[in-house]
Amino acid sequence: MTADQRLDQLEPLVAQTLAVADRHTAQLKQLTSLGMQQSDNIVFLLQELAEVKEEVGDIKREIGALTAGQNITHAQLGVLENTVSISNMKITDLDSKLDRLIDLLSGSK
Repeated sequence: MTADQRLDQLEPLVAQTLAVADRHTAQLKQLTSLGMQQSDNIVFLLQELAEVKEEVGDIKREIGALTAGQNITHAQLGVLENTVSISNMKITDLDSKLDRLIDLLSGSK
């Protein structure tokens, strides 16, 4: 076989091999591009997650403040109930004193 015949046999194999290599290179470029897009998406999602966590922390702090305010209000309500109870006792005592006074005044007539 002559050198030209050997080149004629090798040329289609080399061309086919290079075509496959070109196709693989194009596929790798697509995969790299997709990988970059996925990476960007992941970074975006992580940033959003960080913001959501911060907002949840803010909400928890606000709930804590509301709970503390509720506890203070509950304590003040207890003091108010005590004051009303004491006032009721004083009114009852005053009523009984007024009744005795009325009895005393009624008895002298």
